[in-house]
Amino acid sequence: MFLKLLSQPVNRLLVLSMVVVAVLPISLLGFHVNKTAWDNSWREIHEKHELLAQNLTSPIQVYVENHFDTLNLLSGTISPLLHQPKSLQTMTDNSISKLRGFASMAYVDASGKMKAYKVSDDILFDKDMVSAQVFKNEKCFLTIKQTQKQFVSGIKPSPFTLNPTIIMGVPVFNAQRKLTGVLLAELRVSLLEELRAGIKFGSKGHSAIVDQNGRVIAHPNSQWMQEMKNLSHWPIVQAMKAGKQGTTEFYSSFMKADMVAGYASVTDVGWGVMVPQPKSEVTAQVNEFMFSNYLWGAIGLVIALVIGCLMSRWITRPIDRLAKTSQALLDNDLKGDIESPAEFEPREARQLGYALKSLVRGLQHTRKDVDDLNANLHQKVNDATRQLRVANEKLEETCKSDFLTSLANRRFFEMDLTDVLQRRKKDSEHISLMLFDIDNFKYINDTYGHAAGDEVLTRVARTLEAFMRKGDVVARYAGDEFVLRLQCEGNIAASRANQIRQAIENLNIIWRQSELHITVSIGIYSDALSDDLDMRNILHNVDIAMYEAKKRGRNCVKTYKREMASMHILM
Repeated sequence: MFLKLLSQPVNRLLVLSMVVVAVLPISLLGFHVNKTAWDNSWREIHEKHELLAQNLTSPIQVYVENHFDTLNLLSGTISPLLHQPKSLQTMTDNSISKLRGFASMAYVDASGKMKAYKVSDDILFDKDMVSAQVFKNEKCFLTIKQTQKQFVSGIKPSPFTLNPTIIMGVPVFNAQRKLTGVLLAELRVSLLEELRAGIKFGSKGHSAIVDQNGRVIAHPNSQWMQEMKNLSHWPIVQAMKAGKQGTTEFYSSFMKADMVAGYASVTDVGWGVMVPQPKSEVTAQVNEFMFSNYLWGAIGLVIALVIGCLMSRWITRPIDRLAKTSQALLDNDLKGDIESPAEFEPREARQLGYALKSLVRGLQHTRKDVDDLNANLHQKVNDATRQLRVANEKLEETCKSDFLTSLANRRFFEMDLTDVLQRRKKDSEHISLMLFDIDNFKYINDTYGHAAGDEVLTRVARTLEAFMRKGDVVARYAGDEFVLRLQCEGNIAASRANQIRQAIENLNIIWRQSELHITVSIGIYSDALSDDLDMRNILHNVDIAMYEAKKRGRNCVKTYKREMASMHILM
C-alpha cells in the first residue's frame, strides 16, 4: 500500500503533501484556537461579572457609611436640645430638608417614646396614624439601646408608610455618656435602586441588591421590591450572606432561565450584590464569535489547499510564518500583532494573514471594551463619592455653628482651643480667654419673651464679631454666655474687654417700643502657652473670674487670680 502510494503521479503527491502539510497543522491550530477562545471568552465573562459586582459594592458601602457619619454628627447636637422640644423639632425638620438620602428622621428617648420626627415632604402618609410609641418595639431601636452602638436594619415596612425601607440609627448620649435615646432615620431605597439600575449589559443582563436576610432591596422586578421578596434559599444569596464573592451559575425564577452571575458582599452591613446575565446570551456571544473564527478558518483552508495544488513550496513559507506568529500571540495572551503579508506572497496567503490579524484585533478590542466599561463605572463611583463628600463637608460646617447667632458653637470652640494647646508655640506667645455673661438675661426673657431674648443674643453676637481681629475665635458658649479666645497678654485682653463691655452697654435695642438696656459681666484668664495648660482648668478659671465680676455688681471686667479660686472653693 505504501509503495503504491509513492508510485502515484507527482501532482497527486504534491496535492497529498499539501493536504498533509497544510490541513494537519491548520486543524491542530484551529482546535487550539477554538479551545483557547472558548476558555478566554468564558474567563473574561466571569471576571467581568465579578468585577461589576465588586465595583457596585463600593458606592453602597460609602453610601451607608456616609449616612452613619451624618447621624453621628447630628446625635452630638441633640443633647443640648433635649429640654427644648421646639429646637429639637426644628433640627429634625432642617436635617430632613437638607439631607436627600433620608426619607424620615426621629428622635426616640430611652423609654421608646418618639420626641420629635419628620417625614420628607415628598412622601405621603397619615399623620393621625402615627403613634409616639411606633418605634418602641422596633428591632433597630432595641438593638442600639442594648448595644449602645450604631445599627442598620434589613429591608422592612416603613413605620410611617408601610412601604419598603431601611432603618438605621445611632445612640445619643448626654454629657455624662449616659444613653438618653436613639436617633433613627429611614434610608431612601430609591437611591439604591437608581444606583443598581445604572448597571446594564446585554439585552437582559442586570444587577440586584439583597439585605443581610436575603430579602430584595433593589431589583428589576418592582413587585419583588414592593413585597421584599425573600431569596435566602438561593445558593448565590447564601454565599453572599456568608461574605463570599465570585461567580456562579443558577436558575432564576424571575428570568426563567439559567444565569451566569458575579456576586460580592458589602462589608459591615452584610448586604449582597449580584450581577446576573442569561447564560444563553453569553453562549450566543461566544458562538457568534466562534462561528466567525470557523468561517474564516474554513475560507483560509480552502484557499491554502487550492494554492497548494499549484505552488506547494511557495505557499508553505507564508503559512509556516502565520502559524508561528499566531502561536506566539496565543502564548503571549494575544499581546502584539500579526505582521502584514509581503507583496510578493500569494494573494490567498495574504488573505489568511489579514483574517488572522482581524481576529486578533477583534479579541483585543473586546478586551479593551471591557476595560473601558470598568473605567467608566469607576469614574461614576468617584463622581458619586465626590458629591457625597461635598454634602458631608457642608453638613460638618453647619454642625460647627450656632443656629441662632451664626457664631461658632461650644463644640467647635473647645476643639479649636484643644488644637491651640496641643500645637507647639514660642515661649513668648500668650493666650487669653474672655467669658461673657449677659446680666439679668432671665429678666428679659420673663418680661419681654424669648423672642426679645433672641434679639439681644443676636445683637451681642454682632457686637462681638465687630471687635474680632485676625486669629481671634468667638463662640456662643451656653444660653446667654459667649466666649472669646485671643492671642495676646492679659493687659491687652483687659483693655479690649472693657471696650467690648462699653460697646454692649451703649447698644440701643428697641423691642416693641421698649428700650432694653444690656450689660455684661466679663471674666478673663490669661497665661503663656505651655505644656502645663489644660483646657478644663482654663475654662474653669475663666468661669471663676466671670462669677467674680457678677459678685462685684455686674457690668464689669475681672481677671482671674489665684485667690479667686480659693474663695470660690470656700463658697
